[in-house]
Amino acid sequence: MAARTKRQVVVAGASGFVGHAAARQFAASGWDVIGLSRNKPFADIPGATFLPIDLRDADACRTLAASLPDATHLVYAAVNETPGDLVASWSDPRHAERNGAMFANLLDALIDHAPGLEQVTVVHGTKAYGPHVPGWHIPVPLKESHARPPIDDFYFRQEDHLRARASKTLRWTVFRCPSIAGGGPGGNLNAFLAIGVFAAIRRAEGLNLPFPGAADNHGIMEVIDVDLLARAIEWAAMAPTACNATFNIANGDVYAWPDMWPHLARIFGITPAGHDPMSVRAYIQNRGAIWADIVRQHRLRASEDVMAFLGESGALADFLLGNCQRTMLTSTVRLRQAGFTDCMDTEERMAYWIGRWREQGLLPPAG
Repeated sequence: MAARTKRQVVVAGASGFVGHAAARQFAASGWDVIGLSRNKPFADIPGATFLPIDLRDADACRTLAASLPDATHLVYAAVNETPGDLVASWSDPRHAERNGAMFANLLDALIDHAPGLEQVTVVHGTKAYGPHVPGWHIPVPLKESHARPPIDDFYFRQEDHLRARASKTLRWTVFRCPSIAGGGPGGNLNAFLAIGVFAAIRRAEGLNLPFPGAADNHGIMEVIDVDLLARAIEWAAMAPTACNATFNIANGDVYAWPDMWPHLARIFGITPAGHDPMSVRAYIQNRGAIWADIVRQHRLRASEDVMAFLGESGALADFLLGNCQRTMLTSTVRLRQAGFTDCMDTEERMAYWIGRWREQGLLPPAG
């Protein structure tokens, strides 16, 4: 039998923009990449193999894991959101149970069938600090050592199961991310792409782009670029200093939504104009016919069904824009001390991603 020459990473959630970016990063570095998702990813990645799987099905996970005996690493970026009221679902125990079980189904199956499994990385968000929990104090900065909010969240179910299954030969890393910028379609929670669709519809209507949050909302926020996150995930796969640790991660700069808004409007090619509180999700949903016309007119690759295209991205945009009076700043000292020090300029990367979405046919051109 020939000796294995590559490490094999299994990426769960490969059709989402985080999982897809991670798969692309590992493949570019020469890893053997197995991407898992229910739906086919938007774009193929040279060097990566995609396998369909419903992680809710424990038997299917065991069957799949039996075909992956050489897996050495697992990146878990899958999430099954509840359609409808996105924020309310975050406190729904059924949501926590479903997503906790999905993770356990896959991890347990791989532990049983891949004896060389040595590292697991899980991607979570700063929701772990409870910004959606009424009355819960949000300290500045947020640190990995802070107490969990009093909710049943799938983040904590996954973390607890991961710690319970860890061993001398199986280590783990958890990343906690603020809002994530970048990627493409397939991601159910791409708030910045939803804002791009909102701007495209407003421009098609001959309107300007008001800030849809309140004028006095000046909470300080952070972003993590999906490509930067992917680099950190690859780093964690091999770094001894990432062993059995939870890390906050962000681009390295900060912003306030009202100050960011004129910059976004300029990139979208539309005039910013004051503020007009409204729901981005409802605005988009009520103008589905306009979006369908935009897709046909510009021959976009995006779906004419705007809600199918964005999933819950509009609801996430509403949460971020409506919640921006609360400062959400993380301390990334632990990550930097562990050796990952990369950073990105958020405004520059927003311009990059909007340009890329146009090139990919997901948003109309600026002119």
